[in-house]
Amino acid sequence: MNRVSKSKISVFCLLLFCVSTNAQSVWTIEEVLLAVKENNYDLKAARQNIATAEVLTSKYNRGYLPNLNLNGGVGYSLNGIKQVYNFNFPDLDLQNIQSGNANLGISSSYLLFDGGQRKLRNEKNARNLDFANLQLDNINQLISFNASQVYYTIAQAMYNITILEESLEISRERFSRAKTRYQYGKQNKVDVLNAEVDISRDSLNLISIENDILNLKWQLNQLTLRRDTDYQIDTSFTLMYRLADVSELQSKMESSNKELIALQKNIELVKYDLALANKLNAPQISATGGYNLNYQKYDSNSQINLNRNNGLNLGLNASWNILDGGQRKVQEQLAIIDQENALIQLRTKENELFTQLNRLWNTYQNNLLSLEIEKRNIQTNRVNFELVKSLYENGQQSSVEFRQAQLNLLNAQSQYYIARTSAKLLEVEMDYLIGK
Repeated sequence: MNRVSKSKISVFCLLLFCVSTNAQSVWTIEEVLLAVKENNYDLKAARQNIATAEVLTSKYNRGYLPNLNLNGGVGYSLNGIKQVYNFNFPDLDLQNIQSGNANLGISSSYLLFDGGQRKLRNEKNARNLDFANLQLDNINQLISFNASQVYYTIAQAMYNITILEESLEISRERFSRAKTRYQYGKQNKVDVLNAEVDISRDSLNLISIENDILNLKWQLNQLTLRRDTDYQIDTSFTLMYRLADVSELQSKMESSNKELIALQKNIELVKYDLALANKLNAPQISATGGYNLNYQKYDSNSQINLNRNNGLNLGLNASWNILDGGQRKVQEQLAIIDQENALIQLRTKENELFTQLNRLWNTYQNNLLSLEIEKRNIQTNRVNFELVKSLYENGQQSSVEFRQAQLNLLNAQSQYYIARTSAKLLEVEMDYLIGK
């Protein structure tokens, strides 16, 4: 009786949990993906990279603005002069000569021509900005992919809860029937204990799956930065690619996969490195200009009372690095090697993704076939269970046979939902590959 009481307490607690979950709000997959986009720290860091790339593409980093420098200063000096000559010239002895001086200068320079290097650097910075935005999209897609996987795994666990709750209710009915029969001498104590054990096992399985769901929710919260687990998962998803064609998915992958686009952008960036290496020794022409003003004022002890000079300077400067010891050649060769490596990486990734997509597609088709088989299997096991249940209630089947029929139905239902969720997870992975 003590074990029976414990089983009743476990069932009561589980029923209370089920009632509380019914009051929880349903968090849809669309809301989860929106929370990922708005809150995830990895995405926030990627947005900082975009901000850096935007600074590098601003007008202040394009090299088209002139340089302008302003300098000036003031000073004071106290000096003495004594000169003794060898001839019949009077000696010169001046002491405590005070003077003040001031200077002001303005200089400017502007790069007129550098062989096209400035233009190439600006174009490369613009491509880097595109690449940073692409990386943000790629990270967003990857995190959304991970969040979707966890979300539908929780949905699978929610299906299992429904199945286990049904199984627990059946076990409770069997226990009540076995107990009544035992009291009237129509069944032995072993059947009662077996039914009690099955209640405990079903209760523990239900508690275990609830704990798994809680852990999965915290895993989902890590991606969305949600702080609580007081929500439900929408389990009413549909399969999208039942009637799709693999060639259509391959075409979408080639044009929209974020990893492939990133590798293509990388090839473009390497091309700019090669172009810049070719321009490394190009001549440069700069225009310069400046204005300077110097002023000095002396006291009455000095031979000079005032000294002032000013001038305007304009000019052109040209430089051409004709021989650099082979550095330009080295840069060109390295850029060519990088370009070839980038192309190899692109072709390798294309082959890898093509193989992965076809593997996923074949597995997906097998899952769809399994769904139909498992669906029929559920119907067969349900008919068998209802028959065994009727025979058990009439005393024509043992509790062991009844339990086995119950487990067979439970397993068939579980396998169906596993196949259904697996098919959805495969769709999520294919969505990731085609850049959706």
